[in-house]
Amino acid sequence: MLNSQRFLQALKQYHYLAWAIEIEEIVNLKLKSSPNGNQSKWDQALNQLPNISKKPPNLDTAIISTKNINFIRQEREVTKKALKELSPWRKGPFLIDDIFIDTEWQSNMKWDRIKKVIDPLEGKIVLDVGCGNGYYSLRMNGDGAKLVIGIDPSMLFMMQFNAITHFMQSIPVFLLPLKLDELPTSKPIFDTVFSMGVLYHQRSPLEHLKQLYDAIKKDGELILETIIFPGTSTYLRKENGRYAQMRNVWHLPNIKELCSWLKITGFKNINKGDVERTSTDEQRSTEWMTSHSLSNALNPDNEKLTIEGFPAPHRIVIVCNK
Repeated sequence: MLNSQRFLQALKQYHYLAWAIEIEEIVNLKLKSSPNGNQSKWDQALNQLPNISKKPPNLDTAIISTKNINFIRQEREVTKKALKELSPWRKGPFLIDDIFIDTEWQSNMKWDRIKKVIDPLEGKIVLDVGCGNGYYSLRMNGDGAKLVIGIDPSMLFMMQFNAITHFMQSIPVFLLPLKLDELPTSKPIFDTVFSMGVLYHQRSPLEHLKQLYDAIKKDGELILETIIFPGTSTYLRKENGRYAQMRNVWHLPNIKELCSWLKITGFKNINKGDVERTSTDEQRSTEWMTSHSLSNALNPDNEKLTIEGFPAPHRIVIVCNK
């Protein structure tokens, strides 16, 4: 799951070896105490991937790609079948030789919006909270971050990342099957912390913001991307039921309320990006993610509303400092 030698060496060169050793112990303990019932199936899929020469990846383009692998026919068929075994694929897209993984999200569209408002990542140590399968973590490295650590509790996403990077030459990007509150509480090591599509899944959004604050170095940067409620209203699950058919959306603030949360937490220099409604071009079902997607959550007669009658998802990027 985690290449310990590479991980420890990567952190050691930045004088964070003690932090890395603590992380390694946390990950190993978690994997032993809470195994996933699908793990053997996913392991089998990964083991089917052909062992061929690794290639330099393209990480600074909309489609993350590893080209010139030159699969023979049988290798291509085995690889595509193995990758399909790791479905559903939500974040992407990816291209492995000529195998195109058309994911549910056109994640490059969000990344383009984010790049307009953030400081350059060149030479920074970055934390990607709720990293999914690592699409954004890889893009961060492609845009100059010297070390990226992504965290997400989903073991499937970890396996997808392992499959994608199986064909890549070594890069300083590491994904860990952890939640934010499982990270060591020692001295913060991150110059930049991303929390994208995570805040509204938290029962206590203020606690999540506090944990993000604690992970950032002094004067470091938080990039917060989340759904907000347009206008002056807010959404609370306990009062309103589901939002866009999602069981785990707990609180959608308006912009004013969200900024007040950030100020209460201690963040400064709060800069707001544009508010944009998520489109069915950006999020949709594909052969790599065949279950319900955004279109199923919207009112069939008015795509500006969810199926429950709330405003459709509007997203914002906010950049601020510790």
